[in-house]
Amino acid sequence: MANSGSKVMLAALVGVAAGIGIGLLIAPAKGSKTRKRLRKRIMGIADMMQDDLSEKVNAFKSAFASEENEELCVEDPWVEALEEKENK
Repeated sequence: MANSGSKVMLAALVGVAAGIGIGLLIAPAKGSKTRKRLRKRIMGIADMMQDDLSEKVNAFKSAFASEENEELCVEDPWVEALEEKENK
């Protein structure tokens, strides 16, 4: 099941990359304007993915927290980096 999810994520990323490439080839705007617009969209997508990941991490922690509401100890550098960013 996890392998299937990673295949879907990879396919989505390939699709996004192909769409960006085609969009750049047929873009009617100047290059600088197109790059600026592309940068905004990529940052928006990154923010959405970060928010989604943050929600999933919080749901994961909530699901596995003990009855005394102890924090789940997850030793994962991605999770720790995300938590540090949330605390800023």
